[in-house]
Amino acid sequence: MQRNNENGVPSSNDNKELSNQQQLFVNTNNNNNGNSGSSSTEKMLFASFNQDFSCVSIGTDCSYKIFTLDPLKKCYSQPGGMSVVQMLYSSSLLALVGAGHQASLSPRRLQLFNSSENKAICELNFTSTILNIKLSKRRLVVVLQDKLHLFDISSMKILRTIETENKLGLCALSSIPSSTPTGVSGVKNDVSYLAFPSGSEVGDVVLYDAINPRPINVIKAHKSDVSIIQFNQDGSMLATASGKGTVIRIFSIPGCELLTTLRRGSTAARIYSISFNADSSLVCVSSDKGTVHVFKLTSTQGDDKEPKKRQNVGTLSDTLHNMWDSVRNFAHASVKLPESETRNICGITPNNEALIVVSFDGYIHRFGLDLVNGGEMALETKFKVIENRDQFDETNKN
Repeated sequence: MQRNNENGVPSSNDNKELSNQQQLFVNTNNNNNGNSGSSSTEKMLFASFNQDFSCVSIGTDCSYKIFTLDPLKKCYSQPGGMSVVQMLYSSSLLALVGAGHQASLSPRRLQLFNSSENKAICELNFTSTILNIKLSKRRLVVVLQDKLHLFDISSMKILRTIETENKLGLCALSSIPSSTPTGVSGVKNDVSYLAFPSGSEVGDVVLYDAINPRPINVIKAHKSDVSIIQFNQDGSMLATASGKGTVIRIFSIPGCELLTTLRRGSTAARIYSISFNADSSLVCVSSDKGTVHVFKLTSTQGDDKEPKKRQNVGTLSDTLHNMWDSVRNFAHASVKLPESETRNICGITPNNEALIVVSFDGYIHRFGLDLVNGGEMALETKFKVIENRDQFDETNKN
């Protein structure tokens, strides 16, 4: 048994190579309770796009898999139940967290895994369940309910432990742009931001410098609890939604000015996913209603130099802003979701030709995206990603 320090972070002596067995935990916030018993097919526990939306990683109660999106095909698969499978772009590095179906694979353990060599690099044990993992080229973030741990990904040295209250495990980490402004010395400046809900004020989001660990600002995002946080691909904008799910707000980064409000609808919904396309001209939003909305952002909305006047969320001016100045969707797609499983994520392919929706009933949906006319998007492909669990039963036995 590996020993942890008082913050739940292992000492450097605790890092070692692991066996090839992998299994990731079931996030109780998503109402997953392990194997579905009588079901003949595996159950999806996790899905996430990589940083440039060229791939999607999927974890089930029996296996974990990676699919390329253009062309749409499975490129990697291993047995072992997974509920967190995070990629670092299209590299061979995977971050995995145990589902707890096997005693040796704890939901409190993070495994860094080399998929090209099919072997583990190191493991980190924590004192409570890991709710979320985020990766960038320089940083790794482990999210617990009451803490966030920020690591240097090259050495796995812990840089900062941030106390918070985060039952949903919400966190966003911006990728470091391939081309960043240069300083006086001519050396490129690395920029990476971390965002997470405030543990002290409802509806607030903390913006944090992930390279030189320090708080930068607090965004007054909503008057109720934040339900989702997402950066665009270059970290210049941040999208948020509350539990009500009727509007999505987009803020400039690092200035934290409100740029625009996107209206999903007038009825409450649980927002599962918000994604920007590569150049931040489009935003897609999915919810438990089965409709995925695509919004167009104008150059002014995406220009940090000309933000709208900052507003105090929850005031009369904010209400009027939502009614008269919010942006309606440009295009939309409908996904038929079973009542028993409504979770889904959405993203736009790098060439802006298609909307990808991954539904937790086990399918990848590809919709054609008409950038000129918008409107209802036509389903082009529906690709099944879950398999019969019988083929995994013998492998998963301990």
